[in-house]
Order: sequence, then structure tokens, then C-alpha cells
Amino acid sequence: MTAIARFEIIPVTDDRMSEQIAAALEELDEFDVSYELTPMDTVIEADDADEIFAAAAPAHDAIDQDRVITSLEIDHQPGREQQSTDRVAAVEDELGRSAHG
Repeated sequence: MTAIARFEIIPVTDDRMSEQIAAALEELDEFDVSYELTPMDTVIEADDADEIFAAAAPAHDAIDQDRVITSLEIDHQPGREQQSTDRVAAVEDELGRSAHG
């Protein structure tokens, strides 16, 4: 993977957001990306930033609300293979322990 992204979709609603977030994740399944849902956002990994952009738009469109706030932050390093787990492992190596409190 050469691109790692932080992807956040916020359906502006007074109701629970889980159904809307699940619909967005189902859209990501249609693309050649891997992702991990966290309590605050979703981390997406792909071979190219274009794949992340392509997957993010339908995920955003899957939210059935009058107002949706979407944030997408991509770290794209075409000359370097990287995975989000590698980044966590590097910090844990520095700590000498797991990064979970």
C-alpha cells in the first residue's frame, strides 16, 4: 500500500449514526481498498490515492441525511510501501510496549 487515509463521515442527525456509517462502509467494500473502523473515523489503505478518492465519494453519497460532513486526509507516498499497522508498530517499538492504555 502506498496511500493511507483518515476518513470521517458525520451524518448530522439527532438519531443514532450507526446505520448510516454501516451504509458508507458497504460502499467501501465495492473498491480495492482495505479499511478499519475506529470509534472516531475509518482508516483506509490502498495502492494509490486515486483509489481512496474513488471509494470516498460513494461512501459519502450513501449517507441519507439532509446534511453530511465528510473529512478525508490522505498520506500518499508512491515510492514507499506502508501500512497503518507499521506506523503503530514503530511507535510501540519506541515505547517498548503496546500503545493501548
